[in-house]
Amino acid sequence: MYCFRSVVSRALAVSILASFIRGAAADDAQPDARCNGVHSLSSPLADACLGVIDTDRPHQTDTPHVIPAGHVQVESAVVAAQIGRGRLVLFDDNYKFGLVTGIDLQLAFKHAEYSTEERRVLPPGPFQVRAKFNVVHENGYVPAVTLVPWVFLPLDRSQSFRGGAVAFWAWELPAHLELEMNAGVLFGAKPKPPAAIVLASAITYTVVGDFRIFADAYATGWDVALGTGALWAFTPSMQVDLGTYVGLSGDEPALTPFVGYSILR
Repeated sequence: MYCFRSVVSRALAVSILASFIRGAAADDAQPDARCNGVHSLSSPLADACLGVIDTDRPHQTDTPHVIPAGHVQVESAVVAAQIGRGRLVLFDDNYKFGLVTGIDLQLAFKHAEYSTEERRVLPPGPFQVRAKFNVVHENGYVPAVTLVPWVFLPLDRSQSFRGGAVAFWAWELPAHLELEMNAGVLFGAKPKPPAAIVLASAITYTVVGDFRIFADAYATGWDVALGTGALWAFTPSMQVDLGTYVGLSGDEPALTPFVGYSILR
């Protein structure tokens, strides 16, 4: 009888302990109230609510996802060699600011470019200004959709003013795949054509953890290129990438190997 009571007592104790652990786990699973609602520069999204850094680069196809409200993200093509054109590009950067939930502002700028053929430093720019407006959140077969007004401001006579609007969208697919697509139009003056259709598509595969590989195709008018490479978020807020673009037509260089770095703060 004593053994029976002992077994029952121990079973009851284990049951109570298991219930306590399940309850604690359920409490931990409750969403953080700080992650809900609308956030802005004056009321940033809490760090505890941030996911893994999500970038436009190194794809030529951009993501519809905006950066968290109240945060800043820098994406840099640290160095890129344009083989066939004889140019070396340093720090082609995109500075992103999460203005409010679902909207970010982006300022992109090529800091330095050196022509090995002409043996001189070329003028910086153009200066790009654009904003992402997330109008649809991904839900099953419904993709995430973002509308993007975009302006290129010339900083030298060799550059031209351009502007237009592009739509970005994306789906999370089975088998660790993500599909991203872009479509829109850019208007400008010479030396670019008066209007150029922008079309792009990228497929990204998550190999393990936050290490991913991608392939994409990008066209702005007759300028067409393919791209492939890898990106690794070695911390939730820092990412490195490398790869190459292959020009197929127009003004695209024959080959553009690159190395990049991105950080979220």
